[in-house]
Amino acid sequence: MNRRRYFYSILLILLLIVAVFGWFVTDHLGNNARQEIIRENQTSALTVSIYVSSTLNYLEGAVKSLAGSPWIAPALTSKADQNIENANSALDRYNSALNASVSYLMDADGMTVASSNRKDPDSFVGKSYRFRPYFQEAAKGKPGRYYAMGITSGKRGFYASCPVQNRLGKVLGVVTMKKDLDEMETFISKYPYCFLVSPDGIIFLSSKPAMDLKSLWPLDKTIQEELIASRQFGNKPFEAVMKKEIADGAEVTLEGDDYFVSRKVIDSDGWSIVLLSPTNHVRSYKLIGILATFSVCLLILIFSGVIYATDRSREAVRQSQESYKSLAEKSIAGVYVVQDGKFRFINANAASFAGYTREELLGRDARILISPEDREQVRQNARAMLLDEGNSPYEFRIITKQGEALWIMETVASILYEGRPAILGNSMNITERKQAEEKIRQMAYHDSLTGLPNRKLFSDRLGIALAQAKRNQKGVAVTMLDLDHFKDVNDTLGHDVGDLLLKAAAERLSAALRKGDTVARFGGDEFVLILPDLKGMEDVIQVAQKIVESFRKPFLIDTHELLVTTSIGIAVYPHDGTDEGILLKNADIAMYQVKQAGRDQYQTYKEA
Repeated sequence: MNRRRYFYSILLILLLIVAVFGWFVTDHLGNNARQEIIRENQTSALTVSIYVSSTLNYLEGAVKSLAGSPWIAPALTSKADQNIENANSALDRYNSALNASVSYLMDADGMTVASSNRKDPDSFVGKSYRFRPYFQEAAKGKPGRYYAMGITSGKRGFYASCPVQNRLGKVLGVVTMKKDLDEMETFISKYPYCFLVSPDGIIFLSSKPAMDLKSLWPLDKTIQEELIASRQFGNKPFEAVMKKEIADGAEVTLEGDDYFVSRKVIDSDGWSIVLLSPTNHVRSYKLIGILATFSVCLLILIFSGVIYATDRSREAVRQSQESYKSLAEKSIAGVYVVQDGKFRFINANAASFAGYTREELLGRDARILISPEDREQVRQNARAMLLDEGNSPYEFRIITKQGEALWIMETVASILYEGRPAILGNSMNITERKQAEEKIRQMAYHDSLTGLPNRKLFSDRLGIALAQAKRNQKGVAVTMLDLDHFKDVNDTLGHDVGDLLLKAAAERLSAALRKGDTVARFGGDEFVLILPDLKGMEDVIQVAQKIVESFRKPFLIDTHELLVTTSIGIAVYPHDGTDEGILLKNADIAMYQVKQAGRDQYQTYKEA
């Protein structure tokens, strides 16, 4: 009787220990799932905010360059037919290069004098937009930005404006570019609940079209009346989606489901990207922990009963272990046990990640899968997690049986396996997520047609080049060029041939540059070069001559032999300017002078 009481006492203590441990494991699984959701959600929100910000910043940079074009100011000072025609030509070129909806020029009173849509039924020419905030801001001498429904088109768009000033700084007028945001809404539609939200909470873009132009949270009555009166977002009341304003890191309920909120502010006006991710995985992971704890307790009871009752305990232990392994086999994650540095157990998912069968990996050194470059970092991360110095999953690359590199996210824990210390690993294949993040970074910094750096990457590299030039007391050249009569190619042979010509031109330009030089595409047939570390003007002239001569050779595009030359304008730091805006403006003026002199040549900036 005493032995039975002793046995039951030990069994009860053991079950209590397992229950407490199970509670900690369940809580740990839930917290890990929640942290994973938060990390994924924040990464996605950052990705979207980078995409939106870079797209709109690119437009604002183009408007700034357009305002400094030598063809714009004369249309405001005299409004002669030839000056208006030149301004229209510049607006057309920038509008096409930026794939904008419309570009237009207003005088100091807000009246449109030139526009890229002048030939359309809904032309802006002759219409006043002085009531728009983007005009009022630019009229004060500052760049303006504004999100709104178009008064004429009724389409949602982003307006970027910049003052056109004379040499004394007087504002002569305002140049504005509008970009419709349908393409941007298509990009965010791959996220279940993603919104571009105004500071007051108006949903301007949404991955759920039914929520467009509603308010994400209730609006004050006065604010709602002011917004309706401004017609910025239409003239209908804004139905609230949430019961109160939401903040970054909050958890909310929408349409009966719970979500985690990431809210990233993208500009100084308070516009933000809001991304909601479902938290149902947290409940699932906790349920797994509860079921696992229950299963372990049940296995203990069965195991103890068999030991106490019969000699068939060994068979019961074996069945219990197989049952536990069966649970691991059904896991959606990769599960494995490493003991003495070798795989002692591995489920099918973990083996399939690496392109092996379980039999091929059991008994082998676990380091065989880890990329040699990541082995030391994996060792440090695993050690920190086992010592409870780090509780976040870590990421590393494995090399598959076929020689491919895959990205894995892993957590580890210390366990006893068959009575001896071992490491329990839990992993997931995150290669697709990594590839998507890399693709977004590529889109944010490179031109989609030619693969060359875009304006944002150009600005970053020019900033570095100028800082180094100032420190080393050397020169930097900014060179602007376009293809002579490129519009004729598009008009006669079509845009497909024009795109192939632009790719060939990008390759020819890259081949003509020195190591360390940069060629970027701003849009259309407009390319800009950075030539750093100049010892003298002969370095610039040598590159410019090489480019001009290379473009005098015909381009073989499909079945066409095209003779397309180039016109190059050059501005050199510090003589022709000390910042990006001035250097680009002066290079554009120099290129304009080449055009007037007959094209197919280069020209350094000469102050008028």
